[in-house]
Amino acid sequence: MRHRDTDVELLLERERRAALPLAQQFLLYLDPFRLFKDASCGSETARRLALSYNRAMRWILVAYIRRWVMIAAAFFLAIAPAEAAAAQARIFIIPAAAFAVGACIALTVTVVTVTVYVLLGTRRE
Repeated sequence: MRHRDTDVELLLERERRAALPLAQQFLLYLDPFRLFKDASCGSETARRLALSYNRAMRWILVAYIRRWVMIAAAFFLAIAPAEAAAAQARIFIIPAAAFAVGACIALTVTVVTVTVYVLLGTRRE
């Protein structure tokens, strides 16, 4: 579901975010790019304004980077106990694999978010 640019700006208000359903709040908590505008469509002026807005709001990504690093670390640390349990009962290999996949996904989201943060900080003239 794509939000219009005005919806993105409204979500910056705490009251608006609090009024969202819990599932939407959860997605907003995990999606680092939900509060950014789409700078790939529209007129040249609209794209330039969206890019300027995104560069001004790049500070939001710092919280998401920290959040996803903690998620990745939690998943990574959970792999060893799950593997130890899998040595006792084979069924625990499934949670161990799920933790490993979760750690990989969280690490990927972290790397992409850091990359976008760096790229939004550079100026292309």
